[in-house]
Amino acid sequence: MENINVKIVGLGEGGARAVSNMISAGVGKGKSVSFAAIGNDENILLSSMSRENIFLNRDSTTIYKRISSALRGAKVILMVGGSGSGAAVQALPIIISCAKNINAATVAFINRPTVFEDDKRKHNAEFCSNVLNRDADTYFEVSSEKFFLFRLNQPQISHAELFMVANDIFCRGADIFMELVGRGGAVKWGNAAFGYGYGATALDAIKAAAKFPLLEQDELKRAQRLSVRVTSKKDTSAKNFIKKLIRPDAELIWHSDNTAGDKIFASIVFTRMGV
Repeated sequence: MENINVKIVGLGEGGARAVSNMISAGVGKGKSVSFAAIGNDENILLSSMSRENIFLNRDSTTIYKRISSALRGAKVILMVGGSGSGAAVQALPIIISCAKNINAATVAFINRPTVFEDDKRKHNAEFCSNVLNRDADTYFEVSSEKFFLFRLNQPQISHAELFMVANDIFCRGADIFMELVGRGGAVKWGNAAFGYGYGATALDAIKAAAKFPLLEQDELKRAQRLSVRVTSKKDTSAKNFIKKLIRPDAELIWHSDNTAGDKIFASIVFTRMGV
């Protein structure tokens, strides 16, 4: 497995906490992965577990130099955070500009504001979406309402709990994407989505991944290209199940490795059709 220099950057308060969560979870452990947090709240940055924390309340030249220095040597820059934050609006274009200067790929895991949030955050999110669609190599953009689906058994869920759900899912998503790139997979997936799941068999695991709550119903039918990984030996029934869900002309990249423990794990990464 190729060991690629990856920089994971948290954007804003949510991104800083997501990065701390990834560090605690051991994301990138044993690999060439480092972390940074960028934001407008010094108190949040001071509590960040990342070694590099960049405060945005400085002149633009200093900020650009700080971010450029933090990204030096990276081959893949993975950004995580909420697109409604002022930090995302300010930092995203700078990160992508710096990435182009060092020929690094840019990947983003971004959650959009809920419908209940104010217009400013929604405008920020629209700006970030346009930047990512135009300039990022890969971006996973999720509406925050989707994260409620992971707590359906709770009558109420706070914003803090919602952020914890997003952190955990993006943590796993980052791991899945780095594993994909590490085994020689493509870095450029455009507007992308992912799902994952567990099962007693490869077929059960694949079914769980295909029904992952972040995915829209029948979304796999609109996939242009898919990378599927299953931690079991080759299983024809699992592969045939996916083939029946996708278009005949979709590109399917299948990877099986018999590394399962008590349960088999399956993950799906794909590019959305027509975007």
